[in-house]
Amino acid sequence: MLILADVLPPELTAIRAVGLGMAVAVGGYAIWRRRSLRNADVLILLGLAVGLVIVAATEIPDALLEAFAFQRENGTRIVGVAIFAILILFLLTLRALSQSSRISQQLGGALEGLAWEEFRAAGYPERFRDKVAILIPAYNEADNVGKVLERLPSEVCGVPTAALVVDDGSRDGTDRVARAHGAAVARHVVNRGGGAALRTGYRLLSDSEAQIVVTIDADGQHLPEEMERLVKPVIDGEVAMAHGSRVLGEADRNSVSRELGIVFFNRVVSLITRTHVTDCSNGYRAVRADVLPTLVLRQEQFHTSEFMIEAIKRGIPAREVPVTVVNRLSGHSKKPAVVRYGMGFANAIVRTWLR
Repeated sequence: MLILADVLPPELTAIRAVGLGMAVAVGGYAIWRRRSLRNADVLILLGLAVGLVIVAATEIPDALLEAFAFQRENGTRIVGVAIFAILILFLLTLRALSQSSRISQQLGGALEGLAWEEFRAAGYPERFRDKVAILIPAYNEADNVGKVLERLPSEVCGVPTAALVVDDGSRDGTDRVARAHGAAVARHVVNRGGGAALRTGYRLLSDSEAQIVVTIDADGQHLPEEMERLVKPVIDGEVAMAHGSRVLGEADRNSVSRELGIVFFNRVVSLITRTHVTDCSNGYRAVRADVLPTLVLRQEQFHTSEFMIEAIKRGIPAREVPVTVVNRLSGHSKKPAVVRYGMGFANAIVRTWLR
């Protein structure tokens, strides 16, 4: 009886009653949905229900708070409760982020697998064997992708070319336009981002034993006529990849904020990689196909800096080549607003550098 008197609360207040009611609701929900929820989720919900019972029906939380010097008399008890609540929420958030990342990876793998099966069933792999494969990621670019395909060279540095358009969940008939212009098409059923589209294309073309892979935008910002500048140093064996640089070449005027952002991020990448980089946000590049499987690429959208940093970290010989970047042929950019774009770009740089 003495033990129960020390543990049980002196009275059942309204707030304790609410806590007990929440415990019953959470526990009941866990038991009711136990067949559809993951085992770990059921255990977490039951743990929360037990925790609510302990908090509402016993004096154990008071003893715990006193052990950490959160006394009722000096008004710090509420601070202690907030700290423990934040700690629990932090742990649950970490778990949710980990689960979300795992689901995203599984979805990406499933989409790549579906694209490969369709690619192989269409007999496309033979089309790219020993050729310069031109990879074009596209999302809702039906008005532009055909014009880009019409300008692609039939050969570069004496090597035949073949084009692959990875349609990243477009809803405007981008895939139909690309096929009508003779390109091979791989399709994501949902939009995943330019980085995901490139990963799919890299896998397909690497498995198809292409010789060199050139990536070029579907909106017409890159000039196909300059492709030889990128391919030549790779095909001559001077480097394994060549990155296009608008700083070394030319570019149409962009917004002041974006131009300042390019300068800033170029300096950041140069600093952390100890390599002079003039254009870390240019997606126009040529790379030897057998190098692609050695790169770890995870970014869904902000992929240009990831590719460059990953290649530098792995010691892959590379060179920047002057190219021209012009305004898109028509339509609006798919890039997010300046602030969000800058934050996403910075996140991609930091995560690639740290891993």
